[in-house]
Amino acid sequence: MSRPRYRMLALDVDGTLLDRSGVLLPSTRAAVERAAAAGIRPILCTGRRYRRAWPIAAELGIDAPIVCNSGAIVKEPSDDRTLWRADLDADLATSLLGLFGDRGHDVVAFNDRPHDEPDFRVSRYPTGERWFDDYVGQNLSHAEVAGDWASGPFFHVCAVGAREAMLALQAVVLDAHGDRVRTFVQKSPRYVGTMCEVIRRDAGKWSAVLHVAEQWGVAPEEICAVGDDVNDLPMIEGAGLGVAMGHAPAEVLAAADLVVPDHDNDGVAHLIDVRLL
Repeated sequence: MSRPRYRMLALDVDGTLLDRSGVLLPSTRAAVERAAAAGIRPILCTGRRYRRAWPIAAELGIDAPIVCNSGAIVKEPSDDRTLWRADLDADLATSLLGLFGDRGHDVVAFNDRPHDEPDFRVSRYPTGERWFDDYVGQNLSHAEVAGDWASGPFFHVCAVGAREAMLALQAVVLDAHGDRVRTFVQKSPRYVGTMCEVIRRDAGKWSAVLHVAEQWGVAPEEICAVGDDVNDLPMIEGAGLGVAMGHAPAEVLAAADLVVPDHDNDGVAHLIDVRLL
């Protein structure tokens, strides 16, 4: 069997691998299995925490590492091994904790742990602050409540609060460390609060994919990357074949080498069967 033109398949999870209901279609799973059997190694890319992303890799049932936490860490779900992690330098982490605290925000610091262990740390709970307590309360079985913050390293920290407060916090963080960090202010419908997330400046889905590709001896031009949103643009633009799902925003569609059907019409399976195999 000749070696496939693309040796690595980077797949965004929500809106790409999963349909709008968050379901992995059997036809999508079977197509990814066919790609893997043909020598195209899949890697999953998501903003989700590792604990929440692990079941998706398990459902696929194949060797598929996960880029988690918006690209700050890559985990191997078969044994919980860390393939790459973008740690915040100790002085930077200390400064961020201080900036959060100065503005009255408790910190959520994500841990690098096995998928079935607590995956974030907070210094106290409850706090009496409804946005933060709502987030921690919904994830309390995954939380480590401890006052000692010296046990890092940290690779992803966030605050939870009203949107206006999170935008103000983001401005403060960027003013102090804009050359060293990347920030996201975003809200999940699952929680009442908005999150201000901070990771290392060089972290991201595409940079994490490249670190793994280097370990595997795969060149960027041998990577096919698929996504559906603006945070997928770097990997769509950088990969040898950049693919947009049919429901993606206009700027993502314009940047892609190829547009496939949307996530409800099995665009990933279409890509694999029509273009990759």
